[in-house]
Amino acid sequence: MTMKVLVVGGGGREHAIARALSFNTETAIFSVMAKRNPGIAAAAEEILIEKETNVPAVLRFAKARRIDYAVIGPEAPLEAGIADRLEEEGIACMGPTASAARLETDKAFCREMMEKSGISGCPRYRIAHTPSDAEAFIRGYDGDLAIKPIGLTGGKGVRIMGEHLDRDGAIAYVRSLGGKVVLEERLIGEEFTLQAFVDGKHLVPMPLVQDHKRAFEGDQGPNTGGMGS
Repeated sequence: MTMKVLVVGGGGREHAIARALSFNTETAIFSVMAKRNPGIAAAAEEILIEKETNVPAVLRFAKARRIDYAVIGPEAPLEAGIADRLEEEGIACMGPTASAARLETDKAFCREMMEKSGISGCPRYRIAHTPSDAEAFIRGYDGDLAIKPIGLTGGKGVRIMGEHLDRDGAIAYVRSLGGKVVLEERLIGEEFTLQAFVDGKHLVPMPLVQDHKRAFEGDQGPNTGGMGS
């Protein structure tokens, strides 16, 4: 029996997911994406060009096509509660609920949770909600900081003092964000990602990977959303 799988998202990550799913001849792929990705379109039975955060539209599409299983790629629709709504309609979903997704979508929540839970690896940080609060901390901090907007920025919002910005530039940047930032001590070293699949009872880790986030050779230029691993 053919399983109908909905892939939500139109980036390279979702293309890789759709391509992997297409290897199973008993899988029919459907897609919702804000902009047409030709690779996904080639693998899919049907596509809907729609904002992934338009949860009612995604839900209508999934119900009309009798989707069995959904795979959510981007963080924004997870923040909007798409996994919650699909599960409520009896459609199994690979992706966290909106409350669980806060670990990814809300940097302030993530840091506070790590600190309260005694999870190691949390750098020194300060959560600011106003420009004056952020500016006072930046001026008083003896060293460089990583400036991270609270909320989603597609992997492109972090600015590093001593690399992207000097102290005055950092203050100007937090003002442009309305002061809603997480200010963290700058850490020097190699960044890597360890992802795992979790179903509430089991945890299966994947191999370590590394984003190549900078736009240009030699780790130069601004951050992108990730340039492969």
